[in-house]
Amino acid sequence: MKKINMNLLGIYDMMLAVGAIYMGGVMISGMFTEYPKEWISKIPFHSWFIPGIIAILLFGIGNIVASIFSLKKGNKRYWVASAIMGALLLVSLIVQVIVLGEWYMATVEFLLLSIGQLYLCRGGFASSNKN
Repeated sequence: MKKINMNLLGIYDMMLAVGAIYMGGVMISGMFTEYPKEWISKIPFHSWFIPGIIAILLFGIGNIVASIFSLKKGNKRYWVASAIMGALLLVSLIVQVIVLGEWYMATVEFLLLSIGQLYLCRGGFASSNKN
């Protein structure tokens, strides 16, 4: 069961990384929708460029590293990096809702993805405590 959970978590982390890198690239390229003017007074960004860089560097590369740890053989704490990335995404979403004062459909989707990542990490934690 531990091997299945390790592989599933590693694949899930890699899918999150690919999604973050893709969306970050879309933000950087300018193909993303117009930046909401009502956000300018609430956050320090005036375009999607910096959030795109953050998405690629933090969530893209971070989840790649978590995926490598999850897929590496003999790693008993394979779930730790994934748990950090899932918690980071969850906290960033909560902060976003607090700062902007609004929920968006994408926020709910990313919230579900972070909960899924944390749930898979819980399975890794439980299996590592059995041994």
